[in-house]
Amino acid sequence: MIGGGPVGLCAALAAVERGLDVAVFERGVVGQALLGWGRARLFSPFGMNVSASVRRLLGRDAPGEDALLTGPEMVENVLQPLAGREPLAGRVRTGCRVEGVARAGMTRTDFAGHPLRAERPLVLLVREEDAEQFLEFDAVLDATGVADRPCGTGPGGLPARGEQALCTRILRGLGAVENRLPVLAGRRVLLVGSGHSAANALLWLQDLARAAPGTDVTWAVRSANRRPVLEIADDPLPERRRVAASANALAESPPAWLRVERRATVTAVANRGDGLQVSLSGGRKREYDEIAALTGNRPDWRLASELPIEISPSTEGTARLARALTGVTDCLAVPAIEPADLQSGEPGFFAIGSKSYGRSRNFLLQSGLRQAEAVLSTL
Repeated sequence: MIGGGPVGLCAALAAVERGLDVAVFERGVVGQALLGWGRARLFSPFGMNVSASVRRLLGRDAPGEDALLTGPEMVENVLQPLAGREPLAGRVRTGCRVEGVARAGMTRTDFAGHPLRAERPLVLLVREEDAEQFLEFDAVLDATGVADRPCGTGPGGLPARGEQALCTRILRGLGAVENRLPVLAGRRVLLVGSGHSAANALLWLQDLARAAPGTDVTWAVRSANRRPVLEIADDPLPERRRVAASANALAESPPAWLRVERRATVTAVANRGDGLQVSLSGGRKREYDEIAALTGNRPDWRLASELPIEISPSTEGTARLARALTGVTDCLAVPAIEPADLQSGEPGFFAIGSKSYGRSRNFLLQSGLRQAEAVLSTL
């Protein structure tokens, strides 16, 4: 198992319960990605986010079924205890990075798609501190997520001119925004993106503007819609409904501290004294003290570059799953997924969790848990 987040650890527990010999590799600490969420809450309640086995293992220490946990709370109250207790104790290797996965004795060009590949084990190159080693496995489940490769703010998803050179000046992720909030008081802030992360950040900035007059926020969205954040009709997830509706209400009728730039992509970013000069599409130009770019993320497939896996040309997730989810617009309306939908094109290698969805926004943790069960039923 590559990845020690909620999907990876729940899958590992399920695998052990099936009598499989399991090792989990996490390059950071358990739940590394969730620690970067700040105080934003998961939209789905705790009872939807873990398996029954996890709830039994946690016992009285388990959060309430309806609890909406923050990312750090999920790590502290669920993932760390899960990784430290039997039967996973000693199986989770943190600070251990998987550099690549390959088929023993073959490159991706050898017998691609042929059953012969399944006769040889999968090989992982694993780095731990300064040491590297090769380890062989019958099956590999990649649950590394999509947190590490943010999408660009420029035209067509490309980085804007100057964006890469000034990447350290741009806030990426809700945790980074939250940590920076005290510094943003009374300053000029550009928020880019119209997903739920951007909506959460906008609500935090609203609180900041109320507490610190003079805070000036510009919200740049690609959409021309008066309500740019996607809202689900009769949304059964109250927290998702609240965040989207509250952000959209601000966009519809902006208060004095907020300017909304629609049909806007960032075309250029440049240093200007202590601030940043930003050019938006349509010739719009303005200076800001801070930029928060919450434009989504894309999966990183480099660790599987020697495997002939099938990637969706649209979502950048796995191709067969993308076809199975064609037309799905709500994460709660995902149809039953068959094990065949999770095959990657390489026998024994599976992507599960948000990485399998790629850039699709329809992923929910319970979908990752169902994927794990479907994959494990074939091993």
